[in-house]
Amino acid sequence: MGYPQASGVYAKADEFNPTNMVALPDGTIFVADGYGKNYIHKFDRDRKYVKSFGGPGASPTPPAEDGKFNRCHGLAVDRRGPKPLLIVCNRESGRVEQWDTDGNLVKILQRDLRMPAAADVAGEYVAIAELQGRVTILGKDNSIAAQIGDNPMASQRANFGLEPAQWTEGICNSPHGIAFDHSGNVIVSEWSKFGRLQKFAVAR
Repeated sequence: MGYPQASGVYAKADEFNPTNMVALPDGTIFVADGYGKNYIHKFDRDRKYVKSFGGPGASPTPPAEDGKFNRCHGLAVDRRGPKPLLIVCNRESGRVEQWDTDGNLVKILQRDLRMPAAADVAGEYVAIAELQGRVTILGKDNSIAAQIGDNPMASQRANFGLEPAQWTEGICNSPHGIAFDHSGNVIVSEWSKFGRLQKFAVAR
């Protein structure tokens, strides 16, 4: 697929530094260039470029204005409604957003999160990995249903080099990836030089 040269956004290929990608059931692909130009690029099922949307905010400091990105990091497909939508983790803006598949902002699901890095959807719920030491679960109406693994120590949040001796079971340090398993448990991968996975089980 290469870099999206047809977008006109890039002067050279190495300006394209994607963070995540997702595909719709029909094969349409979306790629978030969160470490590059802060656009999301859409490709058809044959990997042909279709369009780009978002782009960096006007302000040099976060958060970006609504409809713009400051580190569009994680993507997920939201199939809770009649049509699939995209969930975008606008990391440095502290927002999790819903966009339609034509590249239009639908709504801000939550603001003022702690660097949302990744999301996953299962049933009525959205799980969000916040790099600064927390996981937030949204319910069907996108209100906060739960927050788990919250780290009260700011010095441990988003700390790549934090030694395992300082870890606490059930407390997150740097959530960077997230997924529901088939039973609805939440699996969290952390940004850590030592590697760390945690499983939060559904209460039964």
